[in-house]
Amino acid sequence: MGRKMNALKDDGRPLTGFVISLRALWEEAGAPPTLSALADKTGYTQPRLSELFNAKKIPSDELLQDVVHALNGDTKVWLDRLRVLREAEKEFQAVAAREGDTLEAKIARLEHENKKLLALTRHPGSVIAQARAADELSAFRAREAEKLERHARSLLARATDQFRQLHEHIPAVQRQADTIIAEARAEADRRELEGRNRQQEIIDEANARGDEIIAKAVKKANELEQHAAERAKEHGDRTFALLKEKLSEVDQLRIEAQLAVEQAEAQRSTMERRAKIEIERFVREAQKQLELAGAARQAQTLETLLLDFNINGSHETVRGRHARRPAPAQSWPLPTSARADADASPSAPTGRRWGFPRPRS
Repeated sequence: MGRKMNALKDDGRPLTGFVISLRALWEEAGAPPTLSALADKTGYTQPRLSELFNAKKIPSDELLQDVVHALNGDTKVWLDRLRVLREAEKEFQAVAAREGDTLEAKIARLEHENKKLLALTRHPGSVIAQARAADELSAFRAREAEKLERHARSLLARATDQFRQLHEHIPAVQRQADTIIAEARAEADRRELEGRNRQQEIIDEANARGDEIIAKAVKKANELEQHAAERAKEHGDRTFALLKEKLSEVDQLRIEAQLAVEQAEAQRSTMERRAKIEIERFVREAQKQLELAGAARQAQTLETLLLDFNINGSHETVRGRHARRPAPAQSWPLPTSARADADASPSAPTGRRWGFPRPRS
């Protein structure tokens, strides 16, 4: 918490009187007790607020508006007073600069203060004008209160008269009320007796109707139960015959499916074996052609491929139409060097020849 502000003495300057009024607004509003607390509330720095509340500098419109709003004051009134202050401060500074601190200067300042006080009395937002308005309002409220008091006395007299008249009519009213109460009790007893009789009749009718409905319901339930039993027996017989037929069909389909699975398995095994045979046959032919072309390394790579696929020698034990058969003769062009080697080799086969693409230069 910062320390409180120092007291400000009125020296006749317009800015000093303005700041004293602003301090009075602060005290009346119950605002924060220090400048630091007010700075936290308004968002301005403490030195800038100190200039304002110590009459060091005329505030700007924005600063005065935010401070008065934080102190719950009328911003419009204070902005009008700020415009009046600026004009008065100009006149005060001009007089002080022209006449100095002489007696005439003091008299001029006093006249300026009188003008300022006169302007404040005429200004609707001044303290004197507000006091005058409050006095007029209190007089108006006193007159209205007097009128309300006279009206209240008239109403009280009228109410007293009516109470007296009612008090005089109380015995007659009491007798009339007793008569009405007695008649109401007699009528209530009669209605209660009639209600009890009618209630018993309704109960008897309801019991008879309930017994009749229960008998019909039991008869209908027995008929429905018998019919349901017959329908259930017929449905059970038909369901058993249909189930037996479906079971025989399921057994037949299971047998057929088993046969189909066995045939598919045999066909798959056969096709797999034939595929291995054809692959090995094709690879062997390729190896021969590679050996003829002088590419023994590539031929050995194909042998490794057969070992990886586990199809090496898969056709040697095959008999019948899947046995190893020579491939049909087919002419494949060879490179010039490979053709020369093949022509020079005495053991080169005369079957089909494999051609290889010419290497790029």
